[in-house]
Amino acid sequence: MSVWLTEAQYAFAFFGLFALLLIAPWVRLQYRRFGRFRGWPAVVSTAIVLYGCALIAFTMFPLPDTTAAYCAKHAARSYWQLTPFASLDDVAAHASDHALAQTLTSGVLLQVVMNVILFIPLGFLLAYRWRQSWWRAVLVAFALSLAIELTQGTGLWGLVDCPYRLADVDDLITNTVGGLVGWVLGWWLARYLPDPVPLPVPDLDPPSVGRRGLAVVVDLVTYLTALLGLLVLDEQLAGAPDRGTTPFILLSGVVSLLAFVALPSVLPSRAGPGGLSVDVVLTSTAGGRAPVWALLVRWAVRWLPYVLFGLVGFAVMLGIDAVVAWRRSDTRTLTDIASRTVWITDPSSVAAQQSEAERVDR
Repeated sequence: MSVWLTEAQYAFAFFGLFALLLIAPWVRLQYRRFGRFRGWPAVVSTAIVLYGCALIAFTMFPLPDTTAAYCAKHAARSYWQLTPFASLDDVAAHASDHALAQTLTSGVLLQVVMNVILFIPLGFLLAYRWRQSWWRAVLVAFALSLAIELTQGTGLWGLVDCPYRLADVDDLITNTVGGLVGWVLGWWLARYLPDPVPLPVPDLDPPSVGRRGLAVVVDLVTYLTALLGLLVLDEQLAGAPDRGTTPFILLSGVVSLLAFVALPSVLPSRAGPGGLSVDVVLTSTAGGRAPVWALLVRWAVRWLPYVLFGLVGFAVMLGIDAVVAWRRSDTRTLTDIASRTVWITDPSSVAAQQSEAERVDR
């Protein structure tokens, strides 16, 4: 059970790591395709990413220290179990020596059950989200399980010195059964659940508070990820853990200026990572693209408090922004007001440019 809990922690860690690399561009794609990303379809889409991370974590991690000593110690062990239904023989052998309650909670039975459960979400999503037939769901579950078992049996295709997990034909069987069970559940529940794919709508209204809030979250994750990477690099260059030589205030200042001033200044949208992820454009209240000085003002109001005071400073500033937006009918924040900027959606920006071009042509 402790191993499964560790694997679950890996799953959520992967989810956080991949959020920046996968979810942000994918959210932008959803806005481009459907003009929105909210409600039940957003929940389903987020669940897909989380399930993918969980699948990797539960089947590939934790990685052992496969040193030469480890490999030599386990050299006589076979990492390929090719006898079908051997796991059921193990369950039967355990049941013959133990009471029913002990068997139902035993590791040998839980391993079989977990292998079935692990692929139920895959079959469910294939039926519900992608509307695939049962035989395609079985084929996908079989192929994916086969890829996982081959990866395990070959030690990540030779990337580690020796295999560290058993490639079991019973896993292939139980995973495929799980995919079929999931497909049946998805096919049955599809008539009761909302449509997981939204109908496209024009994305011309001002971006909502929730949409702009999501942009702030992506900005913060980007900032913290880049800052953490620089801190680790600085420690490595210093030759000792927790002994970085560059002042924190300098590193955080450089990262924030690059992400929220330098990057937006060369983009037509004038948006940072968060704004890009939700497909919005920063414009001047006087019209046109926001000037570079406005980006500097936005950085000074929102991100300089983090540079000087850490997360506490950022939280205080974000709270002030939230209160100001709540009190105003146009929901503009203090950062928006001080920089004389306003957020609009990218399609509305394109529409405005087309209208201006048509007016000039006349």
